Amino acid sequence: MQSNPISGVLRRNGRLPPAYLGCYPFDSGSGSGKEEMKEEVIRLGVELSLYVARSMFLLSDDIRTVLWFCCALWRCVMYHDRVLQRVLLVMNHVYSYGIKPKNAVFLNAGNSVHWDLVATAWDEFADGIIVLHRLFLPLCRKDACFYDDRLLSSAFAKYKLILKNLDAKLSSSLSEANGFAREAFESNIFTLWKSLFDDGADQAAPKLMEILTDLFTPLLKTPFHSGVLALPLRSPYILGKDFPKQELKEEVALLGVELSLYVARSMFLLCDDIRSMLRFCCKLWIGAKGDDMMMIPDSPVVERLLFSIHFVYSKHIKPKHGGYQRNDGKSVRWELIRTTWENFDSGIRDLDRLVLILRVKGSCFNGRELTSRIEGALKKVDDTLRCAKAVSEANGFAREAMEPDIQDLWKSLFDKEAKQVINHAVLVDLFLPLCIEAVPH
Repeated sequence: MQSNPISGVLRRNGRLPPAYLGCYPFDSGSGSGKEEMKEEVIRLGVELSLYVARSMFLLSDDIRTVLWFCCALWRCVMYHDRVLQRVLLVMNHVYSYGIKPKNAVFLNAGNSVHWDLVATAWDEFADGIIVLHRLFLPLCRKDACFYDDRLLSSAFAKYKLILKNLDAKLSSSLSEANGFAREAFESNIFTLWKSLFDDGADQAAPKLMEILTDLFTPLLKTPFHSGVLALPLRSPYILGKDFPKQELKEEVALLGVELSLYVARSMFLLCDDIRSMLRFCCKLWIGAKGDDMMMIPDSPVVERLLFSIHFVYSKHIKPKHGGYQRNDGKSVRWELIRTTWENFDSGIRDLDRLVLILRVKGSCFNGRELTSRIEGALKKVDDTLRCAKAVSEANGFAREAMEPDIQDLWKSLFDKEAKQVINHAVLVDLFLPLCIEAVPH
């Protein structure tokens, strides 16, 4: 079963960092960066193991359920690598030293009273083991990593969400009542994980059969656990087949939001003269559509950009700045904004090309050259507008107030069912004043 990726393309609180994704928590291109990622994988393995231990104690009113749960975790990954070996070592340690001496009983007709609670966290447990396996594989290779820093950083961030969901589902104090104590197991569990990437770490493999026998032989004498057998097989989205393309789509949508917010900031810088502001918007729109027919006729990028412009104008500027001419029909910051046209234009066109490529079904295009160019264009816009940041905010620009609505416009960027058609009323509201009273710039 393929786990569903993030609903739509754009996370509600998604935002590009100020450096435009130019730096990441880890740099796999350097030796130190790769070592940091390995250490992070070990930390995540320890955290996941502690949740496994907590669940085992939750289920310890019935040993049969504990062992069937462990068996389900063991079979959730087809390839039994070092990650799964350590999960098995953890389960054996917790069972042998924490549960078996105290609770070697079968109660409630062979079904723990807390099984339903633990079963709600199955997706997170299975995904946690499988994704950790996927993180381990490229990092244990000595050659270049298949995934770039963006994908790995995103995968680590999403993995932490898995652990957060586990914590929310298993936060009950019942495990402590049954004897679970994090402090008692954490150091030993870390010892089992710390050699994950060491050469020769597979030497513990011959002990696996002994551990498997100790853990699961008792199940041969008991009926199958119907709840465990009903647990679905998982194929997580994180670092899966579609992960690179889906992550790129999300990143592109976020770039569209950032682009719109820089346009909005420019509009507020020009709002001392509404005519100048509308002329700027018109130049962006005409430039985006282009005379060379490079843009596709119904460009989803141009549509969303125009709707973003209209939203900012109608909801945030028009009600407060109604005058069409001030300062002789030319904003005092017109010359400043003129210097951003080329960067805005190149950013819009590259964004449109990238969206067109990603909309092609089955495209394996990675798009990093185009995203880097878009980020570079936005960085230049940011450098230009930074000197007037206080002015735009004094004129009413508030990113936090506009961002959620602009995100809503961009989140359906790759949803072909959600095509937005630029209607006549939007064009009239924005550009009719320019036709009525033409003032050259």
